Amino acid sequence: MKMQQIIETFKRNISEVRNTVAADVNEIVFGYISAGSDWNKFANGEEAQEGLDARKEQLTPDQYEEQVGRAHAMHQAVLEWGAENGWNGEITRVWWTARPGVLAQAAGGEVSAGNPTDILLEFGGEDLLGISAKSTKGKGDIGFKNPGVGAIGNAIGVDLKGYIQAEIARATEELQLTGTARERKLYLREPANVVVREKAEEIGRNILNMLRERLYEHLQSMNEEQIRQHLTEYWMDAGTNYPYYIKVTGRGRTGKGFSASIDDPVKSEKYKALMSEPIEVVPVGNDSIGIKAGDKRIMKMRFKYESQKLASSLKMSGDPW
Repeated sequence: MKMQQIIETFKRNISEVRNTVAADVNEIVFGYISAGSDWNKFANGEEAQEGLDARKEQLTPDQYEEQVGRAHAMHQAVLEWGAENGWNGEITRVWWTARPGVLAQAAGGEVSAGNPTDILLEFGGEDLLGISAKSTKGKGDIGFKNPGVGAIGNAIGVDLKGYIQAEIARATEELQLTGTARERKLYLREPANVVVREKAEEIGRNILNMLRERLYEHLQSMNEEQIRQHLTEYWMDAGTNYPYYIKVTGRGRTGKGFSASIDDPVKSEKYKALMSEPIEVVPVGNDSIGIKAGDKRIMKMRFKYESQKLASSLKMSGDPW
């Protein structure tokens, strides 16, 4: 049974890696299509082409074709949006910005901190537009932000990371869990250790709830303008951004059709409401905080484990609400 648990964990890890690989493929293929299927229009075309070839080998043919289908839909959506919003003409240059420094170099200097551009497009030889690319099988909204717990804590002056470390240390001592996170994960997933696993799940949920309460209490102590600034800069990426960017989500599956949607962070209805309406912060469930502006739900801040409670990293996500 131990070998079976190891195999299941291995399969989960492979799935997580494959999702990352698929996202990279979607970005590069979108850039390639936007460049008129001409690698010479890629400023870093050789790097992008090699990156695509390496990642393509890690996907099945069907998985690869799904990313291609979504990328085509995304490209068409960007062209239509661009024609309506001042990004006209031929796309003359494309950059894949995965490597640090590429975006700043392409933009000719400093870029806004946290700018989420994955692919940078140049229209007509001068106008730059960043693309934050997402790819999903589903039709609904997907999580749009995954900031580090430590970064969010530091931004508002709360030591969330230190709290996590202390609570995990206390819990693992209480349950007599030893070894690395990976070793603890394998141990907890052994069928013979179901009692310990259930206790770990309960303690893990309590830690999520206590983290939520700490963040909620601190947000409650902030004034509206402080909350507004925090949300736009750290969660919605809608502060002062250079280069200008939009979020583009490709959807669909082979045989069922593909589509794409665009979210312009500074022109969205949620952003407009956030800038003009009273802000309300409310607890949601066990581990989330909901943000409302007037009657409009803006988003949820959620604490979550990467996988196994007490045996994997703790993260945050910005989710639709």
